[in-house]
Amino acid sequence: MRLLTLSLLLLLASSCGEREDLLLLGSWQAVSVLEAGDSLRLDPTEVGFDFAANNRYNFRSTLRYTEAGTWRYADGFLFARDTTRPANEERVVAVEQLTADSLAIRMLADGKERELLFLRER
Repeated sequence: MRLLTLSLLLLLASSCGEREDLLLLGSWQAVSVLEAGDSLRLDPTEVGFDFAANNRYNFRSTLRYTEAGTWRYADGFLFARDTTRPANEERVVAVEQLTADSLAIRMLADGKERELLFLRER
């Protein structure tokens, strides 16, 4: 009985969070963009991500900036490589929160810490 209980606990622990990357799939709309703790003067509705199951993404931002490429998720970090421009390096952002309806990321942009909060689009 003890072995069965231990086996079930190990199975449960390994399945929880094993595919956290699946929570990323879908469309996300920014609702907040902070830099060094202060709101940036921009319309957050212009910022968004689309993550597909084939590990492709699309990103849109202010000033009509767009990019697309490949993504992967591991150990609380999102790795993305823009494939629309030559010789782009993989970028890494910390995923601070990932739930069924919200995504919070932290990254460095121009040497300053930037935090973005996204809500899942329905």
